[in-house]
Amino acid sequence: MHREGLRCPKCGSMRISIVAGGQFQLKCMDCGYTWSPNLVPSGYIEVNGRLIHWTEVEAAVEKLLRELRDALEGAVDCEGVKAIIARYINVLDADRISKTVRNALVQAEPNLRLKGRSFMEKYSNSVIECVNGYLKLTKVT
Repeated sequence: MHREGLRCPKCGSMRISIVAGGQFQLKCMDCGYTWSPNLVPSGYIEVNGRLIHWTEVEAAVEKLLRELRDALEGAVDCEGVKAIIARYINVLDADRISKTVRNALVQAEPNLRLKGRSFMEKYSNSVIECVNGYLKLTKVT
């Protein structure tokens, strides 16, 4: 049976079969090598090298969104945004943090627009640059 994406760790072949029996094992149909794959337990997500249950990740996204939205409505500076993000680096990966920042900016947009369209655009761009720079600096994956 061919499993797309899986490769034999010994020869690199993609012709992989599942071994019937107790423990979940895979077998290479070319070289005969048998191994147990490293599987993430059901319901868990690997974030920055740690396994975290998906409910914790979703709760952290909601908390981050709420905190960022409140801070961005007050036009907090870059250091304030970094301080908020720093509390969630252990639970969220860079993609989730970036998406949450963009969502918070969209939700805070009506209040930012009151300060002028040019302010809103400059502020949004500076926040996104700040977050991207911070994530690169802290090497969050």
